[in-house]
Parts: sequence; structure tokens; C-alpha cells
Amino acid sequence: MNKLINIKTGGGRESKFELLRLLSMLMVLNLHSFHGYDYGSGIMQGLDWFRESTSICAVNVFIMISGYFGIKWKFRSFFNLIFQLLFYSFAVYGVCVALGIFSFEMSSFLSCFKATNSSWGFITCYLGIYLMAPLLNTFVQQSSSRELFIYLLCLFMGCNFLIPAYGGILNYFLVYLIGGWMKKSQAVQTFKLPAVKCYWTVTLLIFVLSYSLYRYLHFDAVRMCTFFLGYSYNSPFIILQAMSLFLVFGRIQLQSRFVNWCAASCFSIFLIHMHPAIKHIGYYHFTESLYALPFLEHAGILILLVAGIFMGSILIDKIRIYLSTFVYNLICSFYRRLPYGWADTCIFEKLE
Repeated sequence: MNKLINIKTGGGRESKFELLRLLSMLMVLNLHSFHGYDYGSGIMQGLDWFRESTSICAVNVFIMISGYFGIKWKFRSFFNLIFQLLFYSFAVYGVCVALGIFSFEMSSFLSCFKATNSSWGFITCYLGIYLMAPLLNTFVQQSSSRELFIYLLCLFMGCNFLIPAYGGILNYFLVYLIGGWMKKSQAVQTFKLPAVKCYWTVTLLIFVLSYSLYRYLHFDAVRMCTFFLGYSYNSPFIILQAMSLFLVFGRIQLQSRFVNWCAASCFSIFLIHMHPAIKHIGYYHFTESLYALPFLEHAGILILLVAGIFMGSILIDKIRIYLSTFVYNLICSFYRRLPYGWADTCIFEKLE
């Protein structure tokens, strides 16, 4: 099982947060199907922007869950992450060549070794969080809840006014630490916030602000994603939206093997549809073409497309999990054959 994606607590995964991980990936698919800057008018365009506003917190939610539980750095989880990135880098490219979508080029093939750099954006930042997790976890553990809250306010000010807002690695650190603060302050148990009402209220506020910026100040996508009251991930409203959704799921009671089974592969949903070789000619292009259709037809096809990519990616990833486990077993088998004494210094863990 991919330990990076499935956090184990108390001998088992908490299905309510695994379900939230899956929802965050559904929200990402929704976000990437939005082309409202260039299409639509009137009420239909407004509904399209509202749809975008409901999901803009998706990335923050995903990282917040990781911060809440704290990423534990182990060799196997790191191996699984790197194997997953390389697997989809080469597999998607290979399938596209086999299907004749584009021709094989050695330079393009070799570029797959980059796996993240200038390719998957968010994945590069998430890998940075993973590598920095021990330091971030220690910072959370050694700070009181009050001290951590003050540090978060300072970091929030820095993210919004001292560095570029969209996609900055410090923003991901901020959200990760917010997750740690929510754990430390026992937010799920102690916060009396009406989380459902708060989520929808903040969503409506985000919609009004962003749509007004677009209609009356003519913000384009780049400007919208860098303005802290627009669709910037540093926006206080988007952070509050993510926290509210986190509290909604944190308060439900759920234990489901099926949810856990699906959540083991939730990263694949992002990696497949956002593969740098096909995202512009694939998901982006097709979802943009749907705007030429009547509203109901557009909505119906989009729902089927999102559902198909969602479940299809999960099923495909079961092959990746099998191969990853097989390769890891081979590595461990080789390790066990090393001369006596090497085991004391080897970084490999025992298989569970």
C-alpha cells in the first residue's frame, strides 16, 4: 500500500479522510475542466464560475490532510513515490506513442526522467514537502498551539505580500503546517464552527469576489491566480474553505475498505490526466470543446468524463501498485543476500 498517500493511524486508515482525499481529486478534475475566462455569458457563465469556486480549495485540502497526520519519512514510502512518478512519466508517454498520438523522439523520451521539473508543477512542490516533512513535523511538535498559530500568521503574511502567491513552495508549507496546527489544537473535536454552513458561505464569497474581478476589473487567469483575494491558494478565504471542508469530513463516522482501496490510488488521477505530454491535447482540449455544446449536454458528458477518468485511473494504478511491490521485493531480496553486517546499516525496511 502506498504509505505516502494512505496515512496509518492506530492500526488502520481513517476512511473519512481517505474519502476527503478522493473528493479533493474529483475537485481537481472539476477545476481543470473550467474554461470560463473564454467562454459563456450570463447566468450560465456565472454557474460555471460558481462550479470553479466550489473546488478551488482542492490542493490545499490534500496537503492539509498530509499535515494533519504528518508525513513519516521512510524508504519504502519514498521509493513508492519516486516509482509512481517515473511509472506514469514513461507509461503515459509510451501509450501515446503506441497509439500514434505523437511520434517517438529521443529528446521527449529522455525528458520523462525529469518526472516533475517543469512538468507536473504541484508534484514538484509536494515532493519538496515530503523531503522537508521531518523538519516541519519537528517544528509542529516543539511549538505550542498558540506559538504555532502566531508563526502561521507570519508565514501567511509573507506568502501573500513578500513572494509570488500562486504555486509558491512556502504556501504548501503553510497549508501543511495548518494541518499540523489543527491536529495539535484538536480542531475537529473542539472547534464549534458550523463547518457545512461555513464552507458554503465562504464558497459563495469566493465566487462573488472572483467573478466580480473577472467581469468588472477584467482579471485574466494569471492575474486571478496571483491575487490574494482571487483564486490564489494563499487567499484567506480559500484556506478557510479548505479548513471548513476538512472539519466537515473530520466529524463524520466512516470506515470502509472500498474507500481505502480507492484512496490508495488517488494520486494517479492527477498524474494521468495532467501528464505534461497530453494534458493540453487531452483533458484540457476535450473539456474546452464541450463549451460548444448545449448546457445539459455539456454537463452530462463532463460528468461521465470525470467519472471515467476517476475510476479508470484508480483501476490502472492497481497495476502500478503490483509492479511497485514486485520491484521493492526484488530490492529487498537482493539486500538480504548481502554479506553479514550490512543489514545493520542498510536503509531498507522489513516488508509488512
